[in-house]
Amino acid sequence: MTVTVEDVLARVDEAKTVKRTLELANVESPTGFEGECAELYKRMMEEVGLKAKLQEVESGRYNAVGIWDGRGGGASLMFNGHLDTSFSPREDPEVLKAISPVYRLEPPWAYRDGDWLYGMGVFNMKGALAAYVSAVEALHDAGVELKGDLMLAGVVGEIEKTQVDQYKGAHLRGYGYGTAYLVTHGGITDFAILGEPTGLRLMLSHFGSVWAKISLRGQMVHTAHSAGTNNLILQMNRVLQVLEEWIPGYQERMAYKGVKPTVNIGAIEGGWPWRCSRTPWFCNLYIDLRYPPGRSATDVKEELRQALAIVEKRYGIRPELDIYVSDAWAEVSEDAYVAKALERSHQKVLGAPLERVVFSWSSDANVLTRNGVVAVNYGPSGGPGKETRGTLYIPNLIACTKVYALAAMDICNQERRRVVREFTVRYG
Repeated sequence: MTVTVEDVLARVDEAKTVKRTLELANVESPTGFEGECAELYKRMMEEVGLKAKLQEVESGRYNAVGIWDGRGGGASLMFNGHLDTSFSPREDPEVLKAISPVYRLEPPWAYRDGDWLYGMGVFNMKGALAAYVSAVEALHDAGVELKGDLMLAGVVGEIEKTQVDQYKGAHLRGYGYGTAYLVTHGGITDFAILGEPTGLRLMLSHFGSVWAKISLRGQMVHTAHSAGTNNLILQMNRVLQVLEEWIPGYQERMAYKGVKPTVNIGAIEGGWPWRCSRTPWFCNLYIDLRYPPGRSATDVKEELRQALAIVEKRYGIRPELDIYVSDAWAEVSEDAYVAKALERSHQKVLGAPLERVVFSWSSDANVLTRNGVVAVNYGPSGGPGKETRGTLYIPNLIACTKVYALAAMDICNQERRRVVREFTVRYG
């Protein structure tokens, strides 16, 4: 029996896709606590006919991996998405309000109102995880056969968090942690699609990132005897002044495809608030710097050294510099078959050309591409001017599910020897 595109599209079930999204979003899964969500995702994959397993990354943290074995000879595809959320719905209410006005402070955390879904995780990126399962269900129900393997992976620890200084623990082990484990423990395919919040746009270029710690150390003196002591917090203010002047030039030098990389002063710590009768004996500044394809983390480090040299020359202050995150960039060309397949599928479903987009945020596409899995981002949430954190427009979710189903049918039924040679990738 020949299965048509229309047969597959007709099998995409909106009600089930919405239900799956809400079920996933109503399971708390902040970074480090993804176990329950992984178990739920495994069951969802099994319900649509996938062979599924839990891959223990560390105690209580599992990647949920499902496989549809192809008949052979075709290209293989992975749908990859993270199970963890940036925050917990049980955080301080003031913190949650600062992130999004739609978050509920008691269960059920996720809910539907008309054409919209609300709640922590529906935006980034449990809607996409649900869409993967519903795409597989549509293919199965339509009677599609695949030559190449199709893999679904719900991974731990993607969120941009890391351990530093006294901040330790599983809840801080993110930044590609689960996908890095996946691809070194059998989770490999030719291509991958990640449903990060791109607003139904294709993201081929992924910036790298560097997190740096700038430190000052000095004496601790009682307030009564501190006259004439160089206060480290005031000295760090001099560092900040120089950085504020330096950032625009850095962004100009590092601009790529019209996008200037983000530079964020993320945190500052100094002294003891509970012992304010002492001068601060330390002050640390933490900064997040994005950098584009073609440059390196060491380029960023040298740029920062030049900025700190200005600090020394102008103020006689010599801060210490420590790099504690270095996530390299990756870029996939338009020639990649996964990009072509998404372009055709998007056109078929939405009747419009597939727009490209470049952001300076990081994703697991970097990790996958650097490990030989040609990965791009295309997801249902994050449409320009339409969505905020914690929201997902249901028509976009269903359209994305249909695109995923068609792209999988296309890619996995291509002769592998032909399509894997039609791309170029670059990575740092």
